[in-house]
Amino acid sequence: MVAGSHALTIDSLGTQLGDDYRALPLAERERHLSLLSEVSRPDAVALDVASLGAGRWRVTVCMADALGALSLLAGLFTAARLDIVSADIFTVRTPVPRPTGRPRFRRPSSDWPEPSRKLLDIFDVRTVAPEPAGLWEGFAADLRRLVAARLAGEWERARTEIIDRVSAVFRDAEPGSVRVRPVQIEVANDPGSLLTRVTVRSADNLGFLFAFTNALAGITVNIERATVRTDGNDAVDTFWVTDTAGRQITSEEHLRELRVATALIKQFTDLLPHSPDPAQALHQFGALIQQVLSRPQWTAELANLESPDVLETLAELMGVSRFLWEDFLRLQHENLFPLVLDPGGLGRAVDRFQLQRRLDSLLAPLSDYTARIDALNAFKDREMFRIDLRHITGRSTFQSFSRELTDLAEIVIDTAARLSYAELVRRHGEPRGISGPCRWAIGALGKFGGEELGFGSDLEIVLVFEEEGETSGPTVIRNSQFFAQHVLAIKESVRAREQGIFQLDLRLRPYGEAGALASTLDGFGAYYTPGGGAEQFERLALVRLRPVAGDRAVGEKMLTLRDAFVYADRPLDFANIRHLRHRQATELVPRGRTNVKYSPGGLVDIEYFVQAWQIGVGRFDPSVRVTNTLLATERLRAGGYLSELLVAEIQSTYGFLRRLIDALRVVRGNAKDLTLPDDQSRELAYLAHRLGVAEPAMLLAATRERMAFAARLWEGPLPHWDDEVR
Repeated sequence: MVAGSHALTIDSLGTQLGDDYRALPLAERERHLSLLSEVSRPDAVALDVASLGAGRWRVTVCMADALGALSLLAGLFTAARLDIVSADIFTVRTPVPRPTGRPRFRRPSSDWPEPSRKLLDIFDVRTVAPEPAGLWEGFAADLRRLVAARLAGEWERARTEIIDRVSAVFRDAEPGSVRVRPVQIEVANDPGSLLTRVTVRSADNLGFLFAFTNALAGITVNIERATVRTDGNDAVDTFWVTDTAGRQITSEEHLRELRVATALIKQFTDLLPHSPDPAQALHQFGALIQQVLSRPQWTAELANLESPDVLETLAELMGVSRFLWEDFLRLQHENLFPLVLDPGGLGRAVDRFQLQRRLDSLLAPLSDYTARIDALNAFKDREMFRIDLRHITGRSTFQSFSRELTDLAEIVIDTAARLSYAELVRRHGEPRGISGPCRWAIGALGKFGGEELGFGSDLEIVLVFEEEGETSGPTVIRNSQFFAQHVLAIKESVRAREQGIFQLDLRLRPYGEAGALASTLDGFGAYYTPGGGAEQFERLALVRLRPVAGDRAVGEKMLTLRDAFVYADRPLDFANIRHLRHRQATELVPRGRTNVKYSPGGLVDIEYFVQAWQIGVGRFDPSVRVTNTLLATERLRAGGYLSELLVAEIQSTYGFLRRLIDALRVVRGNAKDLTLPDDQSRELAYLAHRLGVAEPAMLLAATRERMAFAARLWEGPLPHWDDEVR
């Protein structure tokens, strides 16, 4: 007997671990007993490394067993670019004397008990990259540090570190073509065994053991024993597992679930190099497995879940951002698999008429207002999810993505407005003016008005009605009260998350937040006149005003009033615009940071510049009175107002900044935080990868170059208010 291992002996160890273990050489088993005796505390790690020649090593590790411990160890091998050729993983139960005396609620680290369960893991590994100096010293130090972090209650930090390091290996891997290779899985309960056996045979891939143990820890399946063997180009991995109570997994449902989880994990690791952010994908894949196992009908779709297109889509999704999974995909789990199981359907855009028909068919059988609003929001969430999914997985261009989102937004706003109006009429009667029914219209502004919506965009709107009056009853109120309630009802009807996606923004109405929620046509026209109170930035903003709901004739009157103000033969106050830009750059941007929208050269510099030229030229050339920024530059080029070279540079820079903003919002899940990440951050590396830029430094350089160009726009020629510009 070796000191510190109590009743553990060569014979008892062989009896406990079985014939496979007893077949090992006696000298090796004696060494194991010595290593096990070194693990006398939960934080102890015993490591033995022997060279087998030709870049191969036999590594024996002993440490306290706990959920996730094997995952840390397997992850370290992958992070060190060591391929596991074969492995024997044992769980050793150590007889430990019961503590005597009064129990201690906080045991000092110097008095930790000997673990009752220890891992005895024997790995044959080979290097798949040039071997660094001090490889095994660093490996041992890292393993001890991670074990200590887990014991200190910092399991998530330790797990995150390993995932980040493993993901660096996947990022460096050559993705090649997407290839989901055949996998054979057998899940069985052998007669007389207390464990469930899972055998996986497939092509060998780096990191499978880590991904598998990491995911199984997430679904609380415990690995008692495992073998890893290489047969030519194939790996044959066998795991003997239990549930968390240490019992065999016997129910047919749970056995099927385990098989599905194993198939997904095995094939998912083939696709990790294709993920935009492998670390994020690994973090979230365990949560995906839990979602799959919670839906029995999905496990029946195993053949579809194993298809290359489906798994590639999953790898893309899992590697987008923590926000997207936690606040979007997780909440949209009802919609996730019906979409990803139909890659062909994701490849096709759904036009506005098809969208409207889908919504109409949902609302037709419903008569209750609340039920119809619920159905509208379910439709919105489902279709927005589909559109975002197409964009995230590269199935739509940025322009088509904006077009699809805009179509959806218009249908949602129009429907919410009609439903809310009908409900208010039921309560208060129809609003009427001197000449009869009081008509109304909703105008879109900003990116919504410009048909330029992106990921995380809000919806800027303004509502106008014909004239003051009162409703016809039963409960009579003034028209102004009715339409104020109408605006609030629309805002409440279109439910949005805090991040701002499809959140209604009413701040561009006359007088802003101090103004009424809805304006009469006369009030709208009075505000947007010289001396009426409108600021220069509001004149720029109205360039993108576009009717999207309500009465068409009222919408046209709103545009006529807009044109009389925006395209009047009255110079823009460029000094005021420059002052506004200075305030934005200093008040909305943290000191020392770069905001892609508001810093000098940010997106608004391009938007304001194009709008200024539209206003300067549009007073005599109606062809430039369009709401879309890129279309406006085309019209300005076609009219000879801006050079072809300048327009090409504007369009290229505008597209670059829009894609960068879109990627930032996807990463952070925050529509407002558009500051560039720190130079050395993982977030910057992810942005570069997502945008197809080879190195983070190249992305920073390209961003600075683009923003420098946008800032210079205001140093060049601006439209003149005289006959020469004609």
